[in-house]
Amino acid sequence: MNCVSKVAATILLSSLCVNTFAQHSRHWQCSSMKGKMDGAKTGAKTTVAHPDEDKYDVKYVKLNVEMTNVATTLRGDVTTLAKVVAPTMNAYVFELRAPLVIDSVLINGINTAFTTAGEVRTATFAAPMTAGTIFIAKVFYNGTPVTGTTFTSQGISTVRSPSWNRWATFTLSQPYSAKNWWPCKQSLRDKIDSADIWITVDDSLKAGSNGILQAITPMGGSRNRFEWKERYPIDYYLISLAASRYVDYSYYMHFSGSADSMLVQNYIYDNPGTLTAFKSIIDSTAQQIDYFSTLFGRYPFWKEKYGHCMAPLSGGMEHQTMTTLGFFESWLVAHELGHQWFGDNVTCGSWADITMNEGFASYTEYLYADHFRGHAAAIADIRDRQDNVMSEPDGVLFVDDTTSDTRIFDSRLSYDKGACVIHTLRQVINNDTYFFDLLRGWQTAMKDSTGTIDEFKNLAATMMGPVVNGISLDTFFKQWFYKEGYPAFTAQWNQSGSDVFVHLSQATTVPSSVSLFKIPLEIRLRSPLGDTVIRVLNDQSSQEYHFNWSKVMSSVTLDPNHWLIDSVTSITKDVTLGLPGTMPSAITISPNPTTDNWIATAIPANSTLTLTDVTGKVLWQAVSGPTGIISVPAQKLAPGMYLLRVSNIGYGEKVFKLSRG
Repeated sequence: MNCVSKVAATILLSSLCVNTFAQHSRHWQCSSMKGKMDGAKTGAKTTVAHPDEDKYDVKYVKLNVEMTNVATTLRGDVTTLAKVVAPTMNAYVFELRAPLVIDSVLINGINTAFTTAGEVRTATFAAPMTAGTIFIAKVFYNGTPVTGTTFTSQGISTVRSPSWNRWATFTLSQPYSAKNWWPCKQSLRDKIDSADIWITVDDSLKAGSNGILQAITPMGGSRNRFEWKERYPIDYYLISLAASRYVDYSYYMHFSGSADSMLVQNYIYDNPGTLTAFKSIIDSTAQQIDYFSTLFGRYPFWKEKYGHCMAPLSGGMEHQTMTTLGFFESWLVAHELGHQWFGDNVTCGSWADITMNEGFASYTEYLYADHFRGHAAAIADIRDRQDNVMSEPDGVLFVDDTTSDTRIFDSRLSYDKGACVIHTLRQVINNDTYFFDLLRGWQTAMKDSTGTIDEFKNLAATMMGPVVNGISLDTFFKQWFYKEGYPAFTAQWNQSGSDVFVHLSQATTVPSSVSLFKIPLEIRLRSPLGDTVIRVLNDQSSQEYHFNWSKVMSSVTLDPNHWLIDSVTSITKDVTLGLPGTMPSAITISPNPTTDNWIATAIPANSTLTLTDVTGKVLWQAVSGPTGIISVPAQKLAPGMYLLRVSNIGYGEKVFKLSRG
């Protein structure tokens, strides 16, 4: 069999230096704000280009490439150490897009023939390998890659910064463009256990990448090799290269309550004005790292670094340990830093679950604002996101077309709706200790791995129970993550003495998807003498609430703290609401007597109907809806006399005598 033994594999692994570790008009591209949906089509893209790629598990990669800052041309080799996970495996199948040319492929040091079918490259083994076999593939390649035309299809680009007059060559592989510049397996679920990234450039340049810079080795011919070592698991699209005329501006930050420190390393254009313009924001990154560590758990890659490589981008890309950034703005820094937890440490389980990356990173901006800019700035942030979501009535948070980059990265849905729904979940939980325990629990449970929306829901149910403050988590996630629309409210209110009455009606913008959102809702009672906020459960389309409050009211506000994606059509005072009245004379209950059901008609909406026997024992109870018609069950009752009490805060109460034949 043409494969390496376990002993030989161990030697090779060692030689490769492997160490196995188990505001918001501000819209930027992150890979942020990647556009609107490009059509009504739906579809799902497979995680790899060929099913045979799932026959092996990537343990380690080493990229060894030569590049410049003035062209995308590459030359080099990529070594992949992997383990066979299928019963048998006949070939090493990987992805590399033309016009990149493969010079040769070595399997365990032996030159191996390969074939090409589009972007799929296949190197066939001399003999099949069996499950558990370790093999090493080395691909030598060169060429000038195709550069994409959109933010998410670039792969690799060479651009001159118009602001700082510096050329840079940089990569951006999310979601499907790693194959544009290096031979790889594009599978979210198969994180690479560790990596080395060696980049040879002209000695006037610096080259940034993931992990720790181990050495800068002179290569002759006025060239240096930057040798980066990443020893945390990393997804294929988070591996990055960036080369330009940089200066290295670095410092160490310290974690609160600990003697531990971490390198914050930044490759900034060597234009004298660049560092001056951004230094204060770069310096404040340390405070953000420390604060988010208190919320989400210690920065996940703290034994290596966090930092930035500048490149001519309209935003940033959260490459693990070293974000590629077009400019420094505190909100943008917060977003990309948030991705180190939500996206890098725990990566979305599929591109359909992208909000597990982008929604949480966007919500990190809100958390940044609330802590560093004040609560008013945070409210402005979340309101702007909610307004963007409501600029259209529909749209599903779970991505229904992963063949479309613009659908995956729809700013209204994956980013803003994602952040807003997380904010609403925080309101449902109604306890910040529990909420941030959940976020930390997610980071711990899914560390160095991937996670879906459903896995997050299941963790929440495990930590807090399936029903939280009267809200089923299954219902919440189904309605907000997988369905469309949002609630639209109208309300009437009245006050009589210390009795306050509020009648709430909920419609939805896409009733065919969600007819009623079951949610907690805050109601602010306003008075010149001071306000109060009352939290209620809204689980009916027409619902009345009765409060006791002695201050003389002036008005009512719904959702005053902007927890929800919702609209309010009208709020009016109704002087008849809650006052004793007379039940409508039109109420009928028939047939009476009955042997089946009594049908009550003309019942005022939101009336409570209570059926008792003559001793007062409650046998059945329900609340009427807007139709005014309700069925009262009698099939299982013994023959005899019964009482039906109909009560409503606006109409008083009336009792009807019913007979079961």
